[in-house]
Amino acid sequence: MTLRNFAFIGPRGAGKSRLSRKFAKRLDRLLLSTDTLISYEAGGLPIRDIVAAEGWAGFREREYRLLEKVAGMPAVVIDCGGGILVDVDADGSEYFSERKAALLREKCTTIYLKRSVQWLLSRELDSSHRPTLAADYEAVLRRRLPWYEKAADYVLDLSGRDVNEGIEELLFHFRDKS
Repeated sequence: MTLRNFAFIGPRGAGKSRLSRKFAKRLDRLLLSTDTLISYEAGGLPIRDIVAAEGWAGFREREYRLLEKVAGMPAVVIDCGGGILVDVDADGSEYFSERKAALLREKCTTIYLKRSVQWLLSRELDSSHRPTLAADYEAVLRRRLPWYEKAADYVLDLSGRDVNEGIEELLFHFRDKS
């Protein structure tokens, strides 16, 4: 029997990296971060430099190719970047990535790490190694949050809860499916 992959999705700052790291450790599985691996494959360039050189469309294509690789591996936990469900059209507008959602659906159990917009906005989300978010981050969140819901097999709502409680919920829920 092949063990199912788990992929964590959600916006930047939701706690995907921390939760996926602890979850992978509890399951004794390899953890793969899409953002870290994209940077590695680009010779260590930070994502903001990749985007500056290739544009968002180029970055989203790199992201898709990487997702194909890691989702095809056996029994891994994937920490997806906040924009994993985003593709970009010719004028730079974001849209829901059916191709990435389909890949996640086929190869992974996809867990949306849900936080309230207010909680996400209260966090310090800028980073020197990531591109600056749009000036109106709240609008970005409101556009993308339904996409996470649409692509998720399971929604882990962490409102008023800590990461450890979330991990225990996941371990209980997926005890016979991991």
